[in-house]
Formats: sequence, C-alpha cells, structure tokens
Amino acid sequence: MRRRESGRVAGILALLVLLAGIGAGAWYFLVYTKSPQYALNQFFAAAKANDTEKVERYIDKSGAIVGMLAAAATMNPNMAGADPVRAIYPGYIDASVGQTQSYSIDSITVEGDRARAQVTLQVAMDGKTETLKPVYVLVKTDEGWKVHVQDTMFGSFNQFLPARARQMMRNQLRAIANSPAGAMAKSQLQGIRAEIEKYPEFAKLLREVGLL
Repeated sequence: MRRRESGRVAGILALLVLLAGIGAGAWYFLVYTKSPQYALNQFFAAAKANDTEKVERYIDKSGAIVGMLAAAATMNPNMAGADPVRAIYPGYIDASVGQTQSYSIDSITVEGDRARAQVTLQVAMDGKTETLKPVYVLVKTDEGWKVHVQDTMFGSFNQFLPARARQMMRNQLRAIANSPAGAMAKSQLQGIRAEIEKYPEFAKLLREVGLL
C-alpha cells in the first residue's frame, strides 16, 4: 500500500515538474523573446562579439541626425568612426571610446511601442574603469523590439561621451565651424534643428562651437 502511495506521489511530482518545465519554456519563447529586455540583451551580446550582422537586426537607425552622419561617412571614409552605434556600446568594432567590461539592465519601463532601459556600463578607458549610466531607448517594430540608435545616443549624450571626449569633439567641431566647410555644415544642421533640439545636451554642444 505504501509502495503504491509513494509511486502515486512520485508520479504527481514528476507531472508537476514537467508542467513547470513546459510553462517556463512557453514563457521564454512566447513572452521573453518578444520583450525589449531580450532585444537589448541580444544587441549587447552581438556588439560584444563584433557580430555586425546580428547588431543590425537589433537596431533602428531612423532619425535625421543618424541619417546625416551616415551620409557624411559615405562621402568621407575618415568619418566611419562617427558611427553612433559604436558609441552606444564602447568597444564595438574598436576601442576608440573605451571597452565595455560589463553591463547590467537596472530597470525597463514600457509605454506602448517604446521602452526605456536604465543601464549601467563598466567601461575601461585610458587605463581606468568608468561607470556610465545611459538610458537605452527601444522601439517596437514589425520585426520586434529594436534599440533606437538616435534616441539612445543623443538622449544620453553626456553619459556616452565623458568630459574629455566631449572636449575633443568640441575642438573638432569648432575647427569645422571655422573652416571653409563651416557654412555648409551650419546650413545642414539648421535644416534639422527641430530634431537636434530634442536632445538638449547635444544641442548645447553645437551652440557652443557655433554650428547651431
């Protein structure tokens, strides 16, 4: 009798374990893989591995500022390093803006088709490790959640570019403003001024160097 009862208990426990496993699997494939957190983790993993094809699957490059940078890089190969995707994961492709050592997603808030993730990055730069706390913005598309490069980069501009890097950029932009190409650069930036003003930190820098 006891053997029969213990066998019944073992059977029930095995069934519960099986159901729990099925539930966990269903949650992973039906819920988690369709979440902004999953997309952000996939982006981070791909950027760490320098997997450019996978990185492209998890980013959204829409926006006038990113479009202008892409056009400038096409015309001038020396501007390839200005790709903002490299800036939002230091160490992707090269370590010119540091090397990400670790990251943690501290919180994510979702509002409709947009999500904001507070992230902590530990980045090795100039022989020391700095802590960055940017906000990654994700958008829901027909292909799933993706990191919105423009809103992420320029929304957390001062986080992704520490003070010394901003000073270097300030010097470079001031040189452009005072060069023969300055008038053209100002004209192009004025054409997307409304877009730039959405990002106060970036707009302030452009005003300081005389380009806006």
